[in-house]
Amino acid sequence: MKKSLSIVGAGAWGSALAIALSDKFDEIFLIANNKKFITKLGNKHPALTEAFPSNIVLSADISLVKNNKAILIAAPSYSFSEILFSIKPYLNSTHSVAWATKGFDPNDKCLLHETFQKILPEYHPCAISGPTFAAEIAKKKPSAIVVASKDYDTREFWADAIQTELLRAYKNNDIVGVEVGGSVKNVLAIAAGIANGLEFGANTQAALITRGLAEMTRLGVSLGADKITFQGLSGMGDLVLTCSDDLSRNRRFGKELANNATVDEALISVGATVEGLNALQIVISIAKKLNIEMPICDQVLAVTEGKINPVDAVKELLLRKPIEE
Repeated sequence: MKKSLSIVGAGAWGSALAIALSDKFDEIFLIANNKKFITKLGNKHPALTEAFPSNIVLSADISLVKNNKAILIAAPSYSFSEILFSIKPYLNSTHSVAWATKGFDPNDKCLLHETFQKILPEYHPCAISGPTFAAEIAKKKPSAIVVASKDYDTREFWADAIQTELLRAYKNNDIVGVEVGGSVKNVLAIAAGIANGLEFGANTQAALITRGLAEMTRLGVSLGADKITFQGLSGMGDLVLTCSDDLSRNRRFGKELANNATVDEALISVGATVEGLNALQIVISIAKKLNIEMPICDQVLAVTEGKINPVDAVKELLLRKPIEE
């Protein structure tokens, strides 16, 4: 029997995962939302240097998911619920669905596993996250990733499905913590990009990462996550990666803001989805409801809303009343 996989979402991330897993599966269906995009892709994604191996089948036919037990969603968060509804008619009890999407559901303003449970209540949610850039995954550079699900069998299935010689899978039952880490780190990467664009140096970056981790952890624990999760790959690991390298579109977006670009201009310059911007207002809204202080995220929101310029935003953070660490 052929071992096959469906990846829904043919952007840079979905394409990179398909390439990285091409030696693991006999056939991978890489599914986009329209035929024009498939035609435009040709034999490789424009953001990647690697061509698609011959066992990757590009298609705009969502019904193909019915032929594969393993279905992996790798699309932006804004299309997550739409994709779940689109695949639902083709699912049966043999299927297992996971996602490598990071962010919140902008429609219901909740974590993705909550949306998943509403739309597909008979399946076990599974989030795949961690410190990974699409370009490096496609090049098959050594990387590590986290598979998070409360269900043991689901964790085992997906850890086995995505682990390769160069992609190490770790398992975690704290899906809330893994999702919060993968979402909030994008907001914090915008702050790191702003600081870098202002040439504030390594000291500032280290402070932002460390205090950003504290904000992320406070929010996650208040939502029921395990504090330890944020010390791992999906917390500290992903935060350090996204804040430190210009392969991060969120960091590049922040740098554009630091150079006085408007939000629209910065988005055009980045040329791809900036999940941190999509998550920003949701993060702040949840934090306020839970009475959680997130000063770095607050200042990023103020900058994107034009209420403060980047330099004054950093000053606001530095002039806060001293507290115990």
